[in-house]
Amino acid sequence: MNPETQRTPCETFSRAMGYIRRVSNFNTGKYAEFLERRTFTEANALSTGARHEDLMKKAA
Repeated sequence: MNPETQRTPCETFSRAMGYIRRVSNFNTGKYAEFLERRTFTEANALSTGARHEDLMKKAA
């Protein structure tokens, strides 16, 4: 491989149990949990809030 096209590995860090840790150091269970996480976006938060209100109205 040409040295100009080689890539440097990128470390991914995540906050787990109150500490910032390398994802590469996670055990199997913690890594699976990390993969299931969703990134916060305002659009997701607003749609979730609306669905929650609908569910609460139906439950009442």
